[in-house]
Parts: sequence; C-alpha cells; structure tokens
Amino acid sequence: MDARYYVTLDKFVKAGDQAVVYTHGGNFRAIIEFVGEYFYSEDDLGWTKNKKKFLFPYRIKFKVIHETVEPVRISFSTGEIGQKAQLYNPNFIDDVVFIADKGRTWNQYLQVSIINITKEDFYTLSGEIKGKIQ
Repeated sequence: MDARYYVTLDKFVKAGDQAVVYTHGGNFRAIIEFVGEYFYSEDDLGWTKNKKKFLFPYRIKFKVIHETVEPVRISFSTGEIGQKAQLYNPNFIDDVVFIADKGRTWNQYLQVSIINITKEDFYTLSGEIKGKIQ
C-alpha cells in the first residue's frame, strides 16, 4: 500500500485478521489471513500506478486460506427509469450491505486498497468463494 494507508495498517490491521480479495472487473477471488506485522520496504515488486513504476512500500504478509479459479462476480443491478429504481440485473451485489450503491458506480466502494466490511458481508463473500472452489 502507499502512504495513504499507513494509519489503517498501523491501527486497524493485525496478524490473524482475514480479508476477501477483490480484483479488477467485479471479481472476488480469495480469502486471505494476514501474517505478522506490516513493514516498510523499498524492494521493487514490479507494480505500477497510472502505468508508472510504483513501490507501494507499506506491506503485510498474508497466507491464502481459500482461492477460486472461477471468481465470484458482481455487477450493477439497478438503474433508473425517470425517478424510479429499476432492478434489471439481480446478482451477488444485492447480497452485501457494504456496497450501498447497486447502480453503475458500485465499484467506487472497491477502488481503494483496503476497507472494513461487516462480519455478515465477510461470511457471505467467503461462503460464495468457498462454494466456487473446485
């Protein structure tokens, strides 16, 4: 992570915490558990930000608990006709609370490095991921 997430790592992430891994394109792919404490490293991992090399120097090790080849996919489910909501693409997004915007801008909730979600949403997501393991 970059410096913007220093306080989050320092105050809210610890060894033993579990997380759901989201990748671009509406995909939840894995459940991980953080191992050890966060650390700072300037070793190049080959990562980029805005197509330029970037260190993301605040790091924490993790182990994969469950991983799926076929991701749990979500997409927007709601639109508007006039001023009224129209549910026209029901999908997994409708089963989680932390993504309040079920419309086309739903992914704004996931465009950050790390967020806290409710235990209920974690169990819902991890159950879906575990159900897709082959």
